[in-house]
Amino acid sequence: EEAYQLAERHDEMETFEQGIGEEGTHEQHMTIARYYEQRNLLSNAARHYALAEEYAIALKLYLKVGEKEIDNAIVVVGKAKMDALTHQLIDYLMGESDNIPKDHNYVYRLHKELGHYMQAAGTALIIAKQEQEIGNYKQAHTLLYRTYQDLRKQKLALPQELWRRLMILHSYVIVKRLVKIGDHTNAALMLLRVAKNIQQFPAHIVPILTSVVIECQRAKMTQEAYQYACMLMRPEHRPQVADQYKKKIENIVRKPAASEPGAGDAQAPCMYCGGNLGTAQLDCPMCQNISPFCIVSGMRMLKDDWTTCPSCNFPAKRTCFLEALATVEQCPMCDDAVKAEDLPIVNDPASLIAEYKSLFQTVEPI
Repeated sequence: EEAYQLAERHDEMETFEQGIGEEGTHEQHMTIARYYEQRNLLSNAARHYALAEEYAIALKLYLKVGEKEIDNAIVVVGKAKMDALTHQLIDYLMGESDNIPKDHNYVYRLHKELGHYMQAAGTALIIAKQEQEIGNYKQAHTLLYRTYQDLRKQKLALPQELWRRLMILHSYVIVKRLVKIGDHTNAALMLLRVAKNIQQFPAHIVPILTSVVIECQRAKMTQEAYQYACMLMRPEHRPQVADQYKKKIENIVRKPAASEPGAGDAQAPCMYCGGNLGTAQLDCPMCQNISPFCIVSGMRMLKDDWTTCPSCNFPAKRTCFLEALATVEQCPMCDDAVKAEDLPIVNDPASLIAEYKSLFQTVEPI
């Protein structure tokens, strides 16, 4: 009491705070909170009301300060676990109080703080779609990856839409490296996967389709090159085609070449039913199962060539991962540093295959 009075008299409350830290008594934190509130230092006051477990007052003050204290408001609501406070914060984030809806990222963080991982996944999908629409593909990829990991950690079923968006984004992200190492067939197959979902990339439709045509030509996949060259020559796309490629694309449309035998996607057995399908095809039309993809090549995983990233546990073809690590010692999915000697050898992936089989759900997140 005497220390507090001295701090108050000499305006040294910060020194007093440092002395008690977060271990002070309820009464000490309440006294400090009132001191700051009287001086209109609302953020400081809210912090000590929260430490005193007076969560309703703390939230009220944080929201009064405004958007710069939303993160702290989320932490308070997460600790309180009270429906009334959760609804109060959600109303604020939705703009009920000031008609200004806040960033969806705050709603995502709130759901995570409360342990509502399925709701967080639904919000993550909304945010990722918005990021993709404006061309922020890496940000969308990172958010979907983190959400995927959260759901796996909590042993929750994975919404198919989340997995598919992450898979398509990742297919696009790895193309640059594939082109750089001269694997034009693999790059073309990934770009074709992206092109089939081009509505997810509205900011870069023409550049992506141009890359599809160029890589398909390099991979001798002339039929696919012709298909997308024709698409680029449509009136809505043609003016946006870069001058350096326009003549080449026009020639492909005018003089379509015959496809070369053996060009394109090779065949390999489905890991679930054994039926043959393209190695870039993840959905098996015979058994209806979805196969995991290799994070290095984007191709379907095969039973006899399996490893995982030591950091994120995403699967990869061991041969592909070793080849990639010879150039850059980094995981293409999580970006963590990885060394070749740290890659596990998976001789029998049966348990992992069974896990992937049960991973997906058709019900969309709330």
